[in-house]
Amino acid sequence: MTVKITKPEINLREKINELDYSKVPYEKIPAGSVIQTKYQVQGGSGTANESETNSSSYQPTTFNVSITPIFKNSLMVITASPNIKMSGDSGYQTIALFAGYDSQDYFQVVPDGGTASNSPHGQGTFRFTGVSTFWSNASILQIHKPETTRLINYKLYQRNSSGNFTVRLGENGADEFMMVQEIKQ
Repeated sequence: MTVKITKPEINLREKINELDYSKVPYEKIPAGSVIQTKYQVQGGSGTANESETNSSSYQPTTFNVSITPIFKNSLMVITASPNIKMSGDSGYQTIALFAGYDSQDYFQVVPDGGTASNSPHGQGTFRFTGVSTFWSNASILQIHKPETTRLINYKLYQRNSSGNFTVRLGENGADEFMMVQEIKQ
């Protein structure tokens, strides 16, 4: 008795072309790679990107970026370079990063990756005494592990340390930015 085995014909050129793709699938990208970047640039004239307050509780600013993580365990790196202004002769300004899932339920992101409702120093505390008005630039760098693939809106908030002290994030006519990058883990 003879057993006859047949195999379907394989087109070798077609199989090689399947392997030679122009984009690496997300699952094959090595850990530590940036897999997406979202950013907001604020520029132009007028007061559209200025957020000013004399409140000692955190107030939202115009700096925000939305991103939907591709992987649940990704690391988000948030950077911003807003201009700041303080008017008053004492006190300090605190800038904090807040996150909101699906553009709601905002919570403060603190440096250890956890959350807190009122971290005292946020992502940066700026203090200049003995001057009535001061302008500067604040460099913000923060990491966050959101553990979700839901839409996240990262937003900068600010507050002051005393009631008679005005702080501002953003400056008219200045080019400023906020950026979020997703890093594969």
